Amino acid sequence: METHDVNKNKRRRRALRAAAPVAGLLAAGLLVWQGSYAAFSATTQSNADAWSSGSLALTNDGGTGVFAGTTTATFNELALKPGSTATKCITVKSTGTAAGSLKMYESALADSAPSLGGQIQLSILAAPVAADVLANCVGFPVVGTTIVSAATPLTTFPGTYATAVGPVAVAAGPQMVAYQISYTFASTGSTAGDNALQSKTVTAGFTWEIQ
Repeated sequence: METHDVNKNKRRRRALRAAAPVAGLLAAGLLVWQGSYAAFSATTQSNADAWSSGSLALTNDGGTGVFAGTTTATFNELALKPGSTATKCITVKSTGTAAGSLKMYESALADSAPSLGGQIQLSILAAPVAADVLANCVGFPVVGTTIVSAATPLTTFPGTYATAVGPVAVAAGPQMVAYQISYTFASTGSTAGDNALQSKTVTAGFTWEIQ
């Protein structure tokens, strides 16, 4: 009787050991099923995002009302003497799709010896305008102007965008900025110095750049 009970207990223990892995697998399967199918989910998307560059473009009217990328001289001053002065205007048009900062600088200088360029001083104002301002400066604003140059000799006028002063903020789309340019032939301070400048010529080019 005792032997029968012992064998029965052994068979029970073996059955329990065999069933344990199966039960474990069933439990694990139940956890996987619950993890796979018992969760909420939601998504949102932003599709077709795109990036495109703008453009910058400038022309000027040379004071004549005809805009072009390059124009002929606005100033062609003859028979000057110390104290001579005059004022002319030129309009620059931006037609780019991007906004930028517009500056004016000297892009070429051919001077005499002794230097006439050192005595030709430029005073320049800039202002946004709604209509083209021609060389006679009719329509140039009296307020809202930016000082670009204050009695600066041609020989020391800024020669690069980085060194130029008086930037004008230009919005995207068609915009015009008028420049009032005044020059004065300043005396050297002596008759001998002024006489040495007779029959001399200085030429300069100017560039407007927007970045």
